[in-house]
Amino acid sequence: MPRLREGETLHSDDGTPYLVSRLLAEGGYGETYLGHRLSPRGRRTRKVAIKVCRDLDDWHGEAYFGRLLRGDPRVVELLDVFVTATGRGERQRRRHILVFEYLDEGTVWDAIEGDGLRWSEGKVRAEIRALLKVLGRMHGVWVIHRDIKPDNVFLREGRLLLGDFGITKLAVDRRGQGTDASRFQPDFAPRDLVTSEMWGPAEDIFQVGLLAATLLSGEVWWTEVVSARAIAGLDASEAFKSWIWHATGARSKRYWHADDALDALSSLRRVDVTPGRAPRTLRDQPVVFSGRLERMTRADAMSLARLAGARPQTHLTDATTVVVVGRAGRSEGLKMFGVRERMRTGQPIRVIDEEQFERLTAPGRQVRSQAVQRSTAR
Repeated sequence: MPRLREGETLHSDDGTPYLVSRLLAEGGYGETYLGHRLSPRGRRTRKVAIKVCRDLDDWHGEAYFGRLLRGDPRVVELLDVFVTATGRGERQRRRHILVFEYLDEGTVWDAIEGDGLRWSEGKVRAEIRALLKVLGRMHGVWVIHRDIKPDNVFLREGRLLLGDFGITKLAVDRRGQGTDASRFQPDFAPRDLVTSEMWGPAEDIFQVGLLAATLLSGEVWWTEVVSARAIAGLDASEAFKSWIWHATGARSKRYWHADDALDALSSLRRVDVTPGRAPRTLRDQPVVFSGRLERMTRADAMSLARLAGARPQTHLTDATTVVVVGRAGRSEGLKMFGVRERMRTGQPIRVIDEEQFERLTAPGRQVRSQAVQRSTAR
């Protein structure tokens, strides 16, 4: 399909004229041009972005979902949709046109590459919350975006806007939408998508988690960047780091829907994972250790827990009721991210420190000490 020419005028179905100014970008989807809407007298009245779609499905998708979300202040405004044709018969060529508001600030990707965009946690929280509300509307009727990348999230007066609905789908069976490797960018897709082969609301949330980390760090985060260590290094509260970890974690731990992610974004901050009141006994309590203990090895601690009648665990489970936090565990890592999320969803977990653990296991230490003394005497 030949490109549009600079200075060319397009007319929509109702006769509205649009002047093509210059090419802005091109790719597998087609081309995007800077343009202007013209008055009946030919005066430029508004800057616009004119998108020419090479794929008919992209055009239909963006037209449908753009109209569905029209009026939402967090969505790039779709102004017009039409088809132009040149030639006749077999030589006829059709162009499928979308006209959007033009955003001078560009995309998150543009801002990072240009001015070095980097936001405070408060700013990121507020903007991610607004984006999740848009996704909540979509996920509520099982519409999934599938392409929430930094170059598809735009900026208007420093606020995030969702754009590019070319591969957005309606998941009719509510299990998700089958994936097509040619239709999404693996660099921004969950690793487990290879085995699940289904893109649902949880995968949209994965991309929002990457976006949050990108805005905090000022660097574009890809799927391969995500790790507990990388998230721990972000300049943010432990609660927000926990949210990002779960948003970008394995599918079984990921927020399954935008409303779930939105609730977690607020409620995780109210979860207190600092050591608090200890239980009266460890007997029959499933116990997990987090962080480095100062006065004993992890193996000794697990042995003492058994002597106290506890059931020590190496990993958090739905049964865990006590978490012993060492000094290194005070700054949360992967295990404590999990503790915070489980407590948010109602699992009754008590967090205690090493001193509290020692008091609860004191009788066991005495029994073991006596056994060692008897063994030495022999």
